[in-house]
Amino acid sequence: MATIKFLIAFCLVVIQGYADYCYFIPPPDWSLADPTKLSPRVKIGFLGKSSKGLLPSVNLATEEVDVSLKVYLDAVKKIHEADPNTRWRDLGSFKTSFGEGRLTEVETKIAYGIARRMQLIVIKDSTAYIMTLGALKEEFPKHYKTFETVLGSLRLTDDLTSAITSPQKKAQLTQLIQQVRDDFLNNSENSRTFQEIFQLPSFQKNSWEPFQKKIVTDFAEMGAYWQILMLQDMQKQLLQLP
Repeated sequence: MATIKFLIAFCLVVIQGYADYCYFIPPPDWSLADPTKLSPRVKIGFLGKSSKGLLPSVNLATEEVDVSLKVYLDAVKKIHEADPNTRWRDLGSFKTSFGEGRLTEVETKIAYGIARRMQLIVIKDSTAYIMTLGALKEEFPKHYKTFETVLGSLRLTDDLTSAITSPQKKAQLTQLIQQVRDDFLNNSENSRTFQEIFQLPSFQKNSWEPFQKKIVTDFAEMGAYWQILMLQDMQKQLLQLP
């Protein structure tokens, strides 16, 4: 239950500013990184476990750009090669569901040894999507298959419900969404604003909180980031109903 509460609380602080949602499925046993400790461009991060001092991690960042992937990559290369404690290399192309990206590797000397980060960079519609997966160099091989799975799960969509492949699960999600919308509209009286309706204790207790828990418990296979985006998107839809 503590995990559910933390995930729901995280929904209040994750910044979203795009019509499309880029998400990935993190390792199921990894924890959400503290959002207050992430850089402004990082949308979300997850941390694994290690006894070596540096926790394995994965995060997703975005940046608005007006250049090609090649030009962007050249700029990244120049930045890293200017640091004598860093080694950078291009690992080649990597196909995603929304276009071809480039996979790179960065190794940096730190207090615990050498940190290795693998970065996937994809540019789509003037936005650069940067997924970073890191661990100590000596531990990287044991995380490689996990990182490979996470990389393969990267998706970009304007409809989060379309990511559900099971007809039964999609029908369940559609029903949950309709129920919370109906409950919300049933409270639209006495000239309340939508924000006031959303904050009503009765709506929160009887509709919104059960909806949150269903998304977290019944759609665990979609991963914590999809769940967060789904809850954010639903709240946004309610507050913008015609």
